[in-house]
Amino acid sequence: MRAGGALRTVVLAAVLVSGAGLLAGGTSGSSGREGGVFRVAGVPDAIDPAVTFDAGDALAASCVQLMSYPDKPSPAGTRLVPEVAAGYPNVSRDGKTYTFTVRDGFRFNTGGRVTARSFAHAIDRIMNPATKSNWVQYVQDIVGSQAVMAGKAAEPTGITVTGNKLIVRLTRAARDFPARMSFYGFCAVPADLPISAEGVTQLPGAGPYFIADFVTGEKLVLKRNPFYRGSRPHHVDEIDFVSTPDNVRAVETGAADYAELGNPADVANLDPKFRSQLHSVPGFGVRYIVLNTSQSLFKDNAPLRRAVNFALERPALLKARGGSVTGTLTDQYLPPSMPGFVDAHVYPLAHPDLRRAKALARGHRRSGKATLYIKDDPIDIAQSQILQRDLKPIGIDVKVKKFPGPALFQKLFTPGTPYDMTVFGFSPDYSDPYAVLNTLFDGRMIGTPYTFDLAYFNSPKYNALLAAASKLTGSARYAAYSRLDVDLARNAAPMVAYESESAVTFVSRRTGCVILNPFLDITAACLK
Repeated sequence: MRAGGALRTVVLAAVLVSGAGLLAGGTSGSSGREGGVFRVAGVPDAIDPAVTFDAGDALAASCVQLMSYPDKPSPAGTRLVPEVAAGYPNVSRDGKTYTFTVRDGFRFNTGGRVTARSFAHAIDRIMNPATKSNWVQYVQDIVGSQAVMAGKAAEPTGITVTGNKLIVRLTRAARDFPARMSFYGFCAVPADLPISAEGVTQLPGAGPYFIADFVTGEKLVLKRNPFYRGSRPHHVDEIDFVSTPDNVRAVETGAADYAELGNPADVANLDPKFRSQLHSVPGFGVRYIVLNTSQSLFKDNAPLRRAVNFALERPALLKARGGSVTGTLTDQYLPPSMPGFVDAHVYPLAHPDLRRAKALARGHRRSGKATLYIKDDPIDIAQSQILQRDLKPIGIDVKVKKFPGPALFQKLFTPGTPYDMTVFGFSPDYSDPYAVLNTLFDGRMIGTPYTFDLAYFNSPKYNALLAAASKLTGSARYAAYSRLDVDLARNAAPMVAYESESAVTFVSRRTGCVILNPFLDITAACLK
């Protein structure tokens, strides 16, 4: 997505009021001047689009995509539009072949032209086993990708470049494919850009800016691309990512102009005089309590899973993570900012419904014992105590097992691990309901690198409904996913959704032109 890459979308919201103070929402009405140096707190570990997890801001400013999202607030900023593509791709009747026409006029800072092959090579680099890219899930359905990933072919047979045409053939209909192309991993790169697991440290850019200097973990400097003729707003002369021991303190002292506040404690501990510099909008992530449907307690036991949904006190779970500063209450799997979301009021949000929970649990408790896997940190521990308290009245005794983060995730992603419950947060990489519902609940993908189905939910009925929805387009697609979101939450209940996460951005007093996507769009930022 624009201004942040993985796990982001463009959304706007009303102000939030919490015990920590007033948080501004939306965009700043202040104008700004041209020129100057804008400083971002924190330096990414890598800049290679096929490799990096944390360079989304820098790549949003220095990359161009086939499809993208405008540098605008909602609703315009949430609508997928062509960028380098001349228009929406032509799609074959069976939904398996996409033909993009690449516009002329985009150039890298080296002067080299952006062509259809620039995007073909971006896809090839992700697919190549030497890159060891984490984004292979987004190319695994391209014809010939499996042979490339297995080292049996150099290029996939499903990608063809003919003049200014990029033709991509898929093994199945995938109507989310244009939205996938908005992900920063697919930004245009020179056709001869090297491939390696470490990633390149020099990356020509075709966006408004280019990466002029990068030292891993130390500094990253973006400067204006002299060949950029596109329409994206860009005001400052230079964007510097600076290494700081404390990102929040750097903005407070004026050493930086922007920091993401990912830790609720950062907001709670902020001096009140800086409250006007905070911006909070709905993010793209949702937090869940996962109910493992492959283990005996919850397997083929929708009544008990629904009982848990009625029994848990969602406000207490949210408060353990920081309260309204971190997010808002929800009971559905799609984030409210996602196309297709309709608030259906599936479960009571303000308080549990123990009467309903006990009625559903009656006769379905089985062993009455649940094993909860959590990360060994204060928030997870606090939430585990809430789960123990809330499930005891419906006859479920919760035993907690704590693990370091990496060990926990390895266990959760290993089929057969004997946990019944875990706490989990998920954000999609692009704005399409497929990236949430199919990724979380399509049981056909269990055991592959392309799923986050930690509930190990594998229902032939819902697999078929998810597959059918994925083939639709436009309003029919969003309507189908809207029905599925409610149906899954209300009737199948493989997870308990409790929080729609907020994105909290902290900017300096001199920062203007504030557009939140949901974090700051640094490409469009200016100085007052």
